[in-house]
Amino acid sequence: MTGMDVEIELYSGRRNPVFGLGPEAGERLMNRIAALPPAPPGAAPLQGLGYRGLRITGAPAADVTEIVVSGGVIVVRDRNGTERVLQDAGRAVEHSLADLAAAGLDPAEMSVLRRELGAGG
Repeated sequence: MTGMDVEIELYSGRRNPVFGLGPEAGERLMNRIAALPPAPPGAAPLQGLGYRGLRITGAPAADVTEIVVSGGVIVVRDRNGTERVLQDAGRAVEHSLADLAAAGLDPAEMSVLRRELGAGG
């Protein structure tokens, strides 16, 4: 299994920070996501300018093309265009990904990320 790339959708009109998840962390993430319940009807990722969540590519599951972790929901998209919307209660997965980002993220960017997560969750 190879690593996964996590883009922190922090900016509008500027390059977003990206960090990698190694195989073990990626597998743990996929196991956590697999155990999540469906989100309530109408639940959707954050939209608009500024912080919108985390976009993950390179998932080890062959049919998964992208995972979006945002605002208490996780959207898993597959190669057929199908989306599964799952509930991330307390934004637990989102917070754990932010913790993993802390080691490689610029302190100012980390401050913005923590502020955004604190404001919305």
